[in-house]
Amino acid sequence: MDVTDQENLPRGIELTSLSAEFRADPHGVLGRARAQCPVIHDGVLRDYVVLSAELGRKILADRALPTDPRQTAPSSTRRLRGEDLTKAPPLLFADDPDHRRVRGLMRQAFNQERIELVRARVARICHDLIDRIDGEAFDFIEAIARPLPTITIAEMLGVDPAQHENFKLWSDEMVAASLNPLASPQAKAAGAAAAISLNALFAAEIARRQAAGVDGEDLLSQIMRAEDGGDRLSPEEISEQAQLLLIAGNQTTTDLMGTMLRNILSTSGCWDRLVANPDLIPNAVDEAIRFEPPIFTTERIAPEDMDLAGLTVPKGYCIAVMLPSVNHDPALNPAPETFDIERQNIRHFSFGGGRHTCLGAPLARLEGQELLRALTGRMPRLRQADGEAAIVSMSPGFRGLDHLHLIRG
Repeated sequence: MDVTDQENLPRGIELTSLSAEFRADPHGVLGRARAQCPVIHDGVLRDYVVLSAELGRKILADRALPTDPRQTAPSSTRRLRGEDLTKAPPLLFADDPDHRRVRGLMRQAFNQERIELVRARVARICHDLIDRIDGEAFDFIEAIARPLPTITIAEMLGVDPAQHENFKLWSDEMVAASLNPLASPQAKAAGAAAAISLNALFAAEIARRQAAGVDGEDLLSQIMRAEDGGDRLSPEEISEQAQLLLIAGNQTTTDLMGTMLRNILSTSGCWDRLVANPDLIPNAVDEAIRFEPPIFTTERIAPEDMDLAGLTVPKGYCIAVMLPSVNHDPALNPAPETFDIERQNIRHFSFGGGRHTCLGAPLARLEGQELLRALTGRMPRLRQADGEAAIVSMSPGFRGLDHLHLIRG
């Protein structure tokens, strides 16, 4: 397909939450575009945008495709966003062998088995947050969805509880600066200041453990002890990975919880089925993750000129897999526009794929599950407040809610 054949396809801001149409109905916008073409040449905010599940799976599974922004062409949109290319990227964007080394060490401390050990504590945090709700009406985002992931990862890392509010503030500022393609100079400056604060905090925590002996069971101590043939993460790498756990899992988990609860409560009979049958909760969480992934895209870079459905992607240009679109491709899931907590064989790419599959996916699932168990047990008649529409965030790269007003019932 020639680029000129794509004249009527959405691009740029039209593929972000800054567009009122996309914000209200992203699946409709993406579904109509996907029916016309499996890949869009954007050239405004992203280089090329993949919409089909077949192409999305191919791109994400291809280990030959780099993610390091230093591999991008000078004229790619990634470069034009003004990213700092003077230093090695974080794990999210690192390539092998650096990625393999750091991820291997991190998996010793942060894996499914260790994450499962915090399930009881996450459940307790959920109940504590519910206990703090005063009255029948409350904003779920402010009361629960925002603090829960921050408290969870801060406690796992073993950081002073007095820093929980700062953790949330700093992580939000860094996300707004680093993962927003339209970040303002002010947002970038706030993100840089937040990074300095987090670096100082983790440097102090690491030094304190080194002085006292790294024998604690908190996650930060476990990361410091991780070793492979004598190789360990440096203090700077440990700080970077701790920050990544905080930042990558904070905004995204908050957004997931908000859209998950809204979809459950707005789907006829869904909440009552969960209350009556809590065994459906793990499946409901996975369906929520499929239906509205909190991040819109994940990117790979063309190492050489590539053909995608008839479009030539030049070497060094970015290929953005549009996660809501591939998840809603009928070729991947039957009746994809139906939110079905009893769906069988749920397939999605919300946690990416290949070697860059999200390291924190098990924790996100666990938090979602324990949240629903606490809410269905404590608030069986929970409902959305009459006349109070959920407020969808206008953050360009994310799908989440700024507010979700609920009634305990």
